[in-house]
Amino acid sequence: MAERSNTSWVRTVSSFYASPKSFLSNVAPDAFLDELIQDLTSETINEQTKVLMLNLFLEFPNHLCPDQSTGENTTELLLNILKPMLKSGKSVPFRCHLLLAIETVLITTDNFNLTCKVAQEFASMLMHITADINDRKQGAVNRQLRVTACECLRELENCYPGFLCDRLETLYYMHQQEITYIHQSYTILYTVALKNAVQVLARRGGPNNGMLKVILTSNKYFFWSATERSRVLQSTSGEQAVLLAPNSETKEIKSVLALLLEDSYLLSPICQNTLFWQITQIVSMISSVSPVVFKSQLVRLFGTMDISFFHSILQMKAVFTDSLFTSEDEHFLLKRLVGMTQHPLLSTAVKLFYLDCLLHFPENRPLNSNPGENLPVLLTVQMTSSLFPTIFNDGSTMLCRQNLLSMVYLENEGCHSETGIGFLFEHLMSLYSMVHRNGNCEITSTFFRAFYLFVRYFNSCEKYMENLIKVLLELYRSQSSLAPYFINLINETQILLEFHSWPISLSKALQKLIVDLPLEKQNVKCLGWHLQVLARVAQENTIQQKTTVSFLKRVAVQSGICQRGDWKAGNAVLSVCKNLLQHQHLDSVFMLLADLLQYLMHHFEDIDIQDHARLYYILLTNVASDKLTKVLTMSPVKGKSKARSLSSIMTENENFSTLLTIHNTPCTVLQLCTVPKVANDFPICSEALVLDNSTSDHLLEEYNKQLIERSFFLTMKYHLSFKGDIEPKNHQVFCIALEFEQVDSYYEPISEITVPCLILDREPPVVTLYIIPKDPYPSVIHVNATYDNQDGLTYNTCLEPLQIKFPDIFLPLPLPSSCPGISRAQLFDKLWLTLQPDESNQCEDSTFCYNVLQKSLYDVARSYFSNFVVVYKGDEYKIGLFLPPQFHILMHIRSEKDIAKFSIRTDNWKLLPLLNSHLLNVTSQKALWSIKSW
Repeated sequence: MAERSNTSWVRTVSSFYASPKSFLSNVAPDAFLDELIQDLTSETINEQTKVLMLNLFLEFPNHLCPDQSTGENTTELLLNILKPMLKSGKSVPFRCHLLLAIETVLITTDNFNLTCKVAQEFASMLMHITADINDRKQGAVNRQLRVTACECLRELENCYPGFLCDRLETLYYMHQQEITYIHQSYTILYTVALKNAVQVLARRGGPNNGMLKVILTSNKYFFWSATERSRVLQSTSGEQAVLLAPNSETKEIKSVLALLLEDSYLLSPICQNTLFWQITQIVSMISSVSPVVFKSQLVRLFGTMDISFFHSILQMKAVFTDSLFTSEDEHFLLKRLVGMTQHPLLSTAVKLFYLDCLLHFPENRPLNSNPGENLPVLLTVQMTSSLFPTIFNDGSTMLCRQNLLSMVYLENEGCHSETGIGFLFEHLMSLYSMVHRNGNCEITSTFFRAFYLFVRYFNSCEKYMENLIKVLLELYRSQSSLAPYFINLINETQILLEFHSWPISLSKALQKLIVDLPLEKQNVKCLGWHLQVLARVAQENTIQQKTTVSFLKRVAVQSGICQRGDWKAGNAVLSVCKNLLQHQHLDSVFMLLADLLQYLMHHFEDIDIQDHARLYYILLTNVASDKLTKVLTMSPVKGKSKARSLSSIMTENENFSTLLTIHNTPCTVLQLCTVPKVANDFPICSEALVLDNSTSDHLLEEYNKQLIERSFFLTMKYHLSFKGDIEPKNHQVFCIALEFEQVDSYYEPISEITVPCLILDREPPVVTLYIIPKDPYPSVIHVNATYDNQDGLTYNTCLEPLQIKFPDIFLPLPLPSSCPGISRAQLFDKLWLTLQPDESNQCEDSTFCYNVLQKSLYDVARSYFSNFVVVYKGDEYKIGLFLPPQFHILMHIRSEKDIAKFSIRTDNWKLLPLLNSHLLNVTSQKALWSIKSW
């Protein structure tokens, strides 16, 4: 069985990453998983490629192992690969990734429990690897493997809190003895295990009874009961379980915590942050341990610029508040945060983090418990005066500073706040000037977001709000292409200011500006933007719409869109009309709107616009206004085929309703049956004459040119017939409209097909589908039919889905018309040489063998490949398959004794698993040698 190459696996992994579900739908998942694990032991695959292959288990464990039994079997195989390599000093990255892959699959498939032998063996292996303190046995070369084992144990402890609570003495010993740079991995592992052990005790409730001492000196087996509980580790801040332990029982743990804190300076800043957070949670859970243990660390933490340390301070403050931090400390931290937000040596992202810390500052005595943005009481106008935004800041910094200062000015009354609000308005006007001068997309977006913030905080300041509308109108007059921004601003401010009139005032002002515009050439170019705004304004029931309808009539008559048949503009006009039909005061514009719709029906040079205008006119004149909204806001049920239905229209005339309704059939009435294909005999074709180099090159050039210029399609024929026993009323059906809906994007959309009639006892009509592939893969097409019966009623029925199978995509090799006299055999030979695989293309070689008699090989070729045989000579066949839009599968078949050997070459290796399945089906027996190199 041929093995894949390194290049082939790299392509396969890339294809899997691009779309895992799509990839697995085109292969046999179990076979792919078996091949993946088997090739991990191959000596021809290099280590870097194997690591890439193992990443699939880390990223997509549930795709590769969808059930528990598959997960257990997979981890057992991976563990068997790892065992012989444990004592080796080679392939350290590969072994590290094996550890990670085994753990990931065990956890995600719910196999990490006491009943799984693989899980028990894996946990013991991790402890065995970590026990090699200071590289005494395996040497420094395996140091990274120990780091990975520590991380794996920590992940298990996080997923199953308390799993290591009976191994604390061992973990503490390893933490104390390790003197290499990976000391911090052992430290963090021990701290996490200690925190979870204390948490387990605290949640049991009741008195401690000396259990705290017991767990510190425990050295038993793993606590497998932890795997039976939820993996989610509850946050220990806020409401939490507290361990009631007297001072006499906490002496040992206080000593342990003190030693951990003393060793903290040996760790990296990020690891120190993790250590401090774990110890913070431990102290918060034990009532008799005081937060004062951190005092010696605060001096060092206060004086650093590292973001991890500052984060640790804020975490401690959130948990301990005034138990550890005085009001002077709080004031100092706020001043420090303000300074850090504008430090010139810090990156923008870090400064934004400090700004966010100001808005989520953990106060000693907060005035409210709102978890969102809150302004600290000690943060004053004077303290934040240096944070004023300028146009030289980047957009994110500008908006964050404006948001913070807006809250400061809103909370603090006085002349300083009034001056500050005026400065923010001037800043907004500076942004307006930049946008007005054709600012880029980033500046424009920043301006509207800043505008929204100003409205959010200062909507009660009428003098500013009136000026803002004037500014916006001036901006729209000069740049109407910003209409989507205006619409979004109206939508968002209306949600924000539910009972405020400002969004309505802005809408009215924009409506007046637009309807008063003369229909000059320049304004016609911007018509699409104007109509978008008017469509949004038409949704406001408190705004009169007469001027809007009059403007639309002027557009229809004077702008020339009707004569040009401008579908886009016509559709924009109808969008406004649709919203007007749902307006509460429709009566006030009834005649004007009816006149407009009639004009569009008779004068617009586009049938689709005419039909929609006619529909709206019928609805306007026949349906009660209170029911129009329900009709126009109908949406198809999710997952159902689109149905042209007006079944929600109910008027006083029941017959009118019945005629307009499209009725759904209770069961499938129609079906499409494949027209059977007849297997043709193929002539005896000998080997082709060999072409000289110039002719051969010219043939390939013309052939490739043809593939680019021509559009290839599949022709599929079906008989349209009745299905099963049908009612007499359906013995004759007329005007059958077949609609096709695809479940993927492998093929171009299929146009609707109309069949005049279908009558029982008559020859069923043939329906021909011309399908243009974009990718040559099997697919499913859902079919929906709408028809009229003898009663004059319209019905809708869903047909059984059509299957596009892999053999349906086969076409003969297309001969270029510019090369007369060239045979398909000669084209086959040229393509065979051209499709030679290498690292720069998608080509691939493969082989398929099976036991077969000479006669049955002929039967296979005649029954399944008769249209594609280019050479047939005795026991040798050459078969050329073209799979549109541009791919090929070439097969050179020879029969030797009782073995048929298919030598296969293709320019798309992804097609090989599909061909393998097809060949297995047509040979109707188990192959000796299936396609392997995909």
